Amino acid sequence: MTGLALLLLSSAVAFALAQRFRLPTIPLLILLGFAMSRCGVEIDRAGLNQVIDVGLAFLVFAAGIELNPSRFALQTRALLWIGLLQFAVTAILGFLLGRALDFDTVASLYLGIGLSTSSTLVALRQLYRSPGSLRTYGRVVLGVLLIQDIVMILFIVLLPRFAGGVGEITPGVLGLAVMAATATVFQRYLPKLLTKNRLPDEETMLLCTLAILFLFSGFSHWMNISFIAGGFAAGFALSGFPVSGEARGVISSLNTFFVALFFSALGAQVEHPDMATFVKSLAFAGIVLIATPVVVTIIAEWKANLSSRNAITAGLLLAQTSEFSVILAVYGQRLGQIGEETVSIIALVAVISMTLTPFLATDSVARRLLHLHPLRRLMKTDSQLSDHVVVLGYGSAGRWIIRPLLASGQRIVIVDQDPHVIAQLRREGHICIRGDASDEKVLLQAGADKARFILVSLHQVAEVVKVIEHVSSSVPVFARVFEEASAKKVEESGGIPILNSTAAADRFMEWFELQMKEGDSRQQNGKPGSTG
Repeated sequence: MTGLALLLLSSAVAFALAQRFRLPTIPLLILLGFAMSRCGVEIDRAGLNQVIDVGLAFLVFAAGIELNPSRFALQTRALLWIGLLQFAVTAILGFLLGRALDFDTVASLYLGIGLSTSSTLVALRQLYRSPGSLRTYGRVVLGVLLIQDIVMILFIVLLPRFAGGVGEITPGVLGLAVMAATATVFQRYLPKLLTKNRLPDEETMLLCTLAILFLFSGFSHWMNISFIAGGFAAGFALSGFPVSGEARGVISSLNTFFVALFFSALGAQVEHPDMATFVKSLAFAGIVLIATPVVVTIIAEWKANLSSRNAITAGLLLAQTSEFSVILAVYGQRLGQIGEETVSIIALVAVISMTLTPFLATDSVARRLLHLHPLRRLMKTDSQLSDHVVVLGYGSAGRWIIRPLLASGQRIVIVDQDPHVIAQLRREGHICIRGDASDEKVLLQAGADKARFILVSLHQVAEVVKVIEHVSSSVPVFARVFEEASAKKVEESGGIPILNSTAAADRFMEWFELQMKEGDSRQQNGKPGSTG
């Protein structure tokens, strides 16, 4: 009990440090668990394994509940391209590096697969910190995470059966297929059933959630496949809206408790790595941090039609190994297929890559890497356009914004990231540029410095500020915003905010003419201010 109490204490410290320094919690849990065991704390190994098993069930359950496939149903083919190619390339590079470092074939296979999946928990935390990300690259990231998790579960279930040949593998595949079909039926019809009869209260919802988790875990045991597959299937079964939000809410504290115990216990089990092991871990981490962003960026631009910056950000967000990687290592060690060094390397790569994610998966890093993009270097930035109106971000209100401008004889250039929107606008005869509206080169291509004025309708106020910084102070920048705080940031940057609640599209021209008259004198002294 003393060991368990100390594990809980280390978990509490890890959460406090993560919140204080805005770091991922998972690597801190592993590190503090590791440090505790190095300080001579004796923990019963059998009890530790039981804690790890319970934590595993809740961990994969939490991952499954976040991955509702309806979020990215329209991008299935693109996501398969990105997810499977990224998995394959990273796994091959990891396997080859393992062989080059004299690991045997089985250990190299574990190392390669362990590098190929990204952390659902870490990626989701970063996405929720970035308002508007789910509208751009976030859906691609979630779709890739689902594909990676499914592939990883296949490996976790089937790896122990490879030695038995087809006779062992076939029942495992059939069991997974039956479980997947059952979870899909739950995911599709359970929300309709519950909402039709009103969602239950919190206590009933908690009991129902746990019942589904234990039901699928028992089902997996009956089918003689890993309970990990059952936990993930249970989470997937509850991933439909609005059930996912309710289930996530009632089980949040319980899930946090067991996940914290799992990673702390896992850290306590990892053997002390020597310097050679640490150097090898850095080499494997290098594959994750370099290969993943490159592969994801290329395929996301090609197949998912993301802009270069969003594709790079998605790649950076996926450039860490997963909790499933650590699960795979634990499983492999229990089966006697890999040794302590392989487990240590996979755990260390997880710690290194997860810790770096909050610092690398940022807009500022993506913008710096954007300058290295080969296609961007070839982009022509000289523009013959002048005395025109630049519309940045077409969106759902774009048609109502440009209609009065066209009626008044204005020449318009529209910049948007959506290829379908750009294709439709070009068919209608509009001048369009597909690209990142806050990218300096795209703005130059659109002739923003020589425009009569610029209308900005972007999701993130930080992008609006970038636009204002890039263009000449003599060009008025009008930005549609939804909150007073955003309006204040735009005004402080030198732009003119238009609160959506007070300046609807059909009143825009009336509002704009008034602003232009009042702004003539201000333009003589620098960038225009706001009139509220």
